[in-house]
Amino acid sequence: MGIESLLQNNQCIALDTNVFIALFSREVLGEKVVPIIDAAANQGKLELIASVLSFAECAVKPYQEGNWMALDQIKLMFQMPHLTLFPIDDRVAEEAARIRAIYNFKMPDAIHLATAIIQQADVFLTNDYKLATIKEIPVIILEEL
Repeated sequence: MGIESLLQNNQCIALDTNVFIALFSREVLGEKVVPIIDAAANQGKLELIASVLSFAECAVKPYQEGNWMALDQIKLMFQMPHLTLFPIDDRVAEEAARIRAIYNFKMPDAIHLATAIIQQADVFLTNDYKLATIKEIPVIILEEL
């Protein structure tokens, strides 16, 4: 699946933390995220969702390095239009426990997937190939776009 196909065939895309990290670290892979962000934030053509855990995970490095400008950029990114961060509530926690029990994913991964499932995202975008084994939601691998 290409980026155009992803954008045309989905209205709500759930994002894994590694998608944000690829963008923030200005990796080559992060360039694939730019049209997705543009379609949501600037064009309003789709909704993006993520767990609030994504913000926490992205903020670790700037805190470690005392890089307050990077932290400000991360905060701004997570406030962009058409991106909703969802808390880890009791429904997400229970679904994450079920996912972890079945697939043996790490708990943060289970939380991200549970958020996507509970919020009824069309797809889950990640660059973690092992998460593609989940059956409850279609998983798109960023590197394959």
